[in-house]
Amino acid sequence: MKEEEWLNWEATAFTALVHPLYSQKKLTNAALEAFMYLNESIGADSIFMEDSVVKFVVFSAVLPALCEGGLLPDSARSSIPQLIHWYEQFVHEKELLLSEAFSQLSVQEPADFLRVPRAFRMTPKLEKSFYVTTPIYYVNASPHIGHVYSTLIADAVARYHKVKGENVFFCTGTDEHGQKVAQAAEKLHKTPYEFATSVSNEFKSCFEQMRFDYNYFIRTTDATHEANVQEMWQKLEAKGDIFLGKYEGWYCVSDEAFVTPQYITDGVDRDGKPCKISTESGNPCVWVTEENYMFRLSAFKDRLLEWYRSNPGCIVPEFRRREVIRFVEKGLNDLSISRKKESCSWGIPIPGNDKHVIYVWLDALSNYFTAARVGSDGALGDYEALQRWPADLHVLGKDILKFHAIYWPAFLMSAGLPLPSKLVAHGWWTKDKMKISKSLGNTFDPVQKANEYGYDALKYFLLRESAFADDGDYSDKNMIVRLNAELADTLGNLVMRCVSRKINVEGTWPVPSAYQERDLALIQTISELAGTVDHYFLIPDIQKALIAIFDVLRALNAYTTENAPWKLVKENPERLGAVLYIIMEGVRICTTLISPVLSDTAPKILEQLGVARELRSGVENLVFGRIPPGTPLGPQSDEILFPKVIAPSEAPTAVASKTAKK
Repeated sequence: MKEEEWLNWEATAFTALVHPLYSQKKLTNAALEAFMYLNESIGADSIFMEDSVVKFVVFSAVLPALCEGGLLPDSARSSIPQLIHWYEQFVHEKELLLSEAFSQLSVQEPADFLRVPRAFRMTPKLEKSFYVTTPIYYVNASPHIGHVYSTLIADAVARYHKVKGENVFFCTGTDEHGQKVAQAAEKLHKTPYEFATSVSNEFKSCFEQMRFDYNYFIRTTDATHEANVQEMWQKLEAKGDIFLGKYEGWYCVSDEAFVTPQYITDGVDRDGKPCKISTESGNPCVWVTEENYMFRLSAFKDRLLEWYRSNPGCIVPEFRRREVIRFVEKGLNDLSISRKKESCSWGIPIPGNDKHVIYVWLDALSNYFTAARVGSDGALGDYEALQRWPADLHVLGKDILKFHAIYWPAFLMSAGLPLPSKLVAHGWWTKDKMKISKSLGNTFDPVQKANEYGYDALKYFLLRESAFADDGDYSDKNMIVRLNAELADTLGNLVMRCVSRKINVEGTWPVPSAYQERDLALIQTISELAGTVDHYFLIPDIQKALIAIFDVLRALNAYTTENAPWKLVKENPERLGAVLYIIMEGVRICTTLISPVLSDTAPKILEQLGVARELRSGVENLVFGRIPPGTPLGPQSDEILFPKVIAPSEAPTAVASKTAKK
């Protein structure tokens, strides 16, 4: 066909034929025949090989069907090999163009274009330990919402991999060297180590209260870390990537970072006095001239760009990866990695030169490798034998992405060590749509909020409310809405219907009668959930994982209302068996998959359902029908899983309503 004929066919015939697949996820024979027609035409018509309008239009037309997680099932894909090869070749050839298009449209992956639920396969378990880290937190301030959020993300991801049945190593800790720490300690008449220890203990206490289940808490003042950092220095030096130079330029004390001229502008300090400030952080900068050891960062530009481009998922969200690529493409300056002791004495000494200490970023970033080497005896060991490195996921705030995405992989390249699999950079938090600051008086203690609303409720809110691509906003009002509407009503009420002896009279998992067409459709939806949640936790995009789980919970609620098991118990006990078994299995699978977030409540739900502990983790237990009929429920409980909260503004209305009824 000619170009005009192909365009007309795509706009009319093809669009109509695939509509059931693209809108309802139903593959009809007519739709499959349309794909097979394209499969035959690809090799026969040269128009698909040229950079023609037809080529781009057809690619866009088949994208929802053929992308990862696309709508065309594997059984159908096997019949269109030429079309799939052509699609994959197009993606490879137009990688940069597609990347820019996705950037403009703010999507993480091609399947984000789809408007119906997607199905993903569950990935196999890792052979090595899944290693996840938080940034190590600088001991210049007590724990706040930003620290809690980073650690919560890592905790939830770590717990998910335990649900899959994998070995997990989760590390967090504190960054304790630097000029600011020494100055803060001096003001309090403490040694730097005493000051750092007191603040580090505050972080430990906060994380323990938040129920974070980390395996190792590292401090950069640990002897094992100091030894590892000095070894890293020697590896970089042996490669010729460290040299003694002279740094003359701007330095930001607050950020403990040297700042290049293009990121300097005029501003004011805290007292309102004119000064130079960093455009990246807004903090004051001073001009310094001193002898420093330098790292040849400029030599790693091409290697870094190759890593970013050959590993599309190495930095999440996707637009952050493209930001880093654009930054590195402009060229890199060599990096100062030491300070003279006379200007900063609180640091790890450089091997062979006691006049210098190792500068913060080589020290701080190396903590991830230190933790990968610490054995059960507390000593440094062989990272390969411990099977943790490379890190599978570094969790960090967007403000420190440059250091993790540029400096850290360059250090590792120089040292000849494997690079981390993935970095996820999340946004910041505001409160009631305003920046959180002491001057505004709107700071809040996450632990206090957890005590007020429940630890699981707060964790769910933080992970459900914010996507990593955006800043999140906390408000008590929105917190209460999610707690009441989603946790209490959608999940809590559904659990009560499963275990209520008024409906489940026998107190066991029922024997299901023959399934109807509507039952089979819901079973299919439940069966696909584990693969979907797995896909999103691996990106990671925990918000989308939670949305997928609650989509199924809402479908279960609608199914419950539609079938009215409270009526079936009297009118049709045989039908009740099928309905109740589907609801209970749906709740079990949803609860297991949400347990990384609801770590306090999920075990209580599974206990009430009578799910044995050995069935609460492992990929093999995430399939529908795993619980044998006749399995007894657990002990009955009067505990309300998610007590509803009345917003302060609603309380007077509620009181008035009760008074009116009297």
